[in-house]
Amino acid sequence: MSGAFCLSQLLQIPSTKILLKTSKFSKGLYVKAGATKYPNLCFYRNVQTVTYAIVDGSYVPTTTQTHQPDKTKENESTKPESVGAFQKLPMVMPSVDILYSSLRKAKRVPPTKGIANIAKRERNRGAKQLDALMKELAVPLREYTENFPKKKYLHPYERSLIELTLGDGNYEESLTKREAGERLNEGLEKLEEVFKCEGKVVDDLLNIAKTLRAMPVVDLETPTLCLVGAPNVGKSSLVRVLSTGKPEVCNYPFTTRGILMGHIALNFQHFQVTDTPGLLKRCDEDRNNLEKLTLAVLSHLPTAILYVHDLTGECGTSPSDQFVIYKEIKQRFSNHLWLDVVSKCDILQEAPVIFIMEDSDTDNLELERYRKKGPEGAILVSVKDGKGLDELKVKVHEMLVTQMDRIRSSKIDEDNPELVT
Repeated sequence: MSGAFCLSQLLQIPSTKILLKTSKFSKGLYVKAGATKYPNLCFYRNVQTVTYAIVDGSYVPTTTQTHQPDKTKENESTKPESVGAFQKLPMVMPSVDILYSSLRKAKRVPPTKGIANIAKRERNRGAKQLDALMKELAVPLREYTENFPKKKYLHPYERSLIELTLGDGNYEESLTKREAGERLNEGLEKLEEVFKCEGKVVDDLLNIAKTLRAMPVVDLETPTLCLVGAPNVGKSSLVRVLSTGKPEVCNYPFTTRGILMGHIALNFQHFQVTDTPGLLKRCDEDRNNLEKLTLAVLSHLPTAILYVHDLTGECGTSPSDQFVIYKEIKQRFSNHLWLDVVSKCDILQEAPVIFIMEDSDTDNLELERYRKKGPEGAILVSVKDGKGLDELKVKVHEMLVTQMDRIRSSKIDEDNPELVT
C-alpha cells in the first residue's frame, strides 16, 4: 500500500476512533483502532504549495524553474523613439544631495552581530558602511544612465536639438562619466572628495535635463507653420498675431535664440506655429547653431513655410542678400508648402529706402522687382496698422488645411504600403 493511499484513508477516519502508529516493517503508514481518545491538537502555519516526488518511499520536494524572459531580444527589438522623449527624462538630483543622502544612509548601517572583538567589529562596520555607500551612490547614477534615452534612438529632430543646443558629445559624456565609481575602494574620505570633484557631471546632467524639458514639443501629426527669414524681419511679431506664442520682440538681430512654439485654433481645428532664428547669407559650414536649428526644423519636420521679407532696411540685411537667402532656401525645400509675406509695409510705403551701397543689376529683373515689392504673389502686411493681416490669416489657414491632407495621405501610405504603386 503506497504512502499516498494511506494518507487518503487516514483523512476519512475520525480521529476519536483511531490511533496512528508508524510501522517499521512498512514503507508507508497503517491505521490501528484503539479505545483511548486523544484531544485534537492542531498547529497552523502559512500554507505553501510545494511539489513532491516519491523516492524510495519518501517525499522529496522538487524544484520548478520559471521561465525568464530573454532581455537580449528585448534590447534587440528597441525601436527609435518618437518625438517627446525629452518630457520623459528622469528627475536628476544635484550631486551634493546624492552624496549627503548616501552618506546618511550608509552611516546607519550597523556591524554584523556576534563580533566580540572591538577592532574586528569596527572594521566590519566600516566595510559594510563603505559597501552601503557604494550601492547608494550607484542607484541614482545607474537610473540616470538607463533612463536617459540613447541618442541613436531619438527622432532626428531631437538629435539635432541635442547637437545644436548642448554641443556635440556633451550629452554622451555626461552619461558615461564614472570616475566616482572607480575610486570607491579608496575609502570613505577619498570617495567623498572624488565625488565632490566629479559631482559637476551630475550637475551638468541636471542642467541638460532642464534644457531638454524646455524644448518645444512637436506633434508630428498636427500641421505646423514655420516662419523663416533673415534676422529681425518681423517673424516674432507675426507669431504673436497668428498664434498663442509670445516670443520676444526686439529691434536687434537673433532675437529668437531657439525654437519657439505657438498654436492656432481656427474653425475648431488646431495647428502649430514655430518661430525660428534668422538666416544670414553664408554657406552652411559658417552658420551658427541658431541658424542650424532653423535648417533642422525644415529638414526633419513636416512644415509649411511662411517666409518673411523686410525691404525697409531696418532689419540689417539688405534686400539683395535676403533675395539670395530666399532663393537658396526655396530651392532646398521646394517640396514644402510655401507662402511669402513682406512685413512692415507701412514703413515701406511712407519712406521707401534707397540702398546706395548695393550694385544695381539692371539685367536681373527678378531682383529689381524683389527690391520694390518682394517675390511674386507675396502678401504685404503691417502689424502696426493691421494691413493685410486678415488676408494672411485666411491664406495661412488654407495652407495648413492642405498640409493636414498631406499628413493624412502619407500616414495612409505608411499603414498600407501595398497600396502604393
